[in-house]
Amino acid sequence: MEKVAVLLVNLNQWELTRQCIDSILRSRDVQVIPILVDNGSESEEPDWVNEVPSIIFHRTGKNLGFAGGNNRAFSLFDDNEIPWTFVLNNDTTVTPNTVRLLVELLQERPDAGIVTPPIFYTDSPDIVWSAGGDLSRLRMVFRQDMYPTRNSLPAKPLETGFASGCAMMMRSSLYRQLGGFREDFFLYCEDSLMSLNCFRMGKRILLHPGGEVLHNVSATAGGRMSPVSIYFTHRNRYLLAREELSKVELTIFTSYYLAVSVIKTFTYPARNQARLVRWLWKAVLDGFMGRTGGFPKGLH
Repeated sequence: MEKVAVLLVNLNQWELTRQCIDSILRSRDVQVIPILVDNGSESEEPDWVNEVPSIIFHRTGKNLGFAGGNNRAFSLFDDNEIPWTFVLNNDTTVTPNTVRLLVELLQERPDAGIVTPPIFYTDSPDIVWSAGGDLSRLRMVFRQDMYPTRNSLPAKPLETGFASGCAMMMRSSLYRQLGGFREDFFLYCEDSLMSLNCFRMGKRILLHPGGEVLHNVSATAGGRMSPVSIYFTHRNRYLLAREELSKVELTIFTSYYLAVSVIKTFTYPARNQARLVRWLWKAVLDGFMGRTGGFPKGLH
């Protein structure tokens, strides 16, 4: 039976994490080893953590971000003994066949580096949140809306240009070769960079429509329109563009990026979200200055 390390990072979301672990432990025909890293939660771990079979648990004592937390989790096991690594958000649940299907697809396709299942909204389980994607270079965003509903998904696995860090499976050896996630990105876009690095290594990314993950979107970050989400997505988008685009492409993207920022400066207050404007422009400034890392002062 194949062994799969499931990397999980928790921050003040113990109940969601428990539900996630309960779901992966129901996986069929694979041996799942939960690797749980607590990223500086304010409360002590509940009793159930130490009661989970085969769990490896570690407290960092501080917030290392999504990237650092997953890299710490990967360092806690011997990747020679556990050949498969499944990066999974702690605010998700998976169906019993998902992990096995992803492993089998990697076994069938030695050219594949990463495989991902479709990810649905927990509160709207027929609506797709992410199912692969394609990079729009001049907008520096991965389009993830090719399959908006469950019924629109392809019948068979196919190649795609992106795998969300919410749920991505790979060989443990590849995770090590890639160097894990870029920790200076901290939160958001680190999966975009890993997807691009996977292609640079000559590997493919595959979507397996037979898997299924339900996602409480941005639960840990406070929601899609929280200051944390706005700051890190907007900052890291520009940081990624600085690394990936040519000078001409970056000039075009910068014009687009600034135009979007100006528009949002007016639309946020109109939606009673004026507090986001500060963090939007802090993200722009830090992106232009090439500042990376964790939370800037005042953001929480």
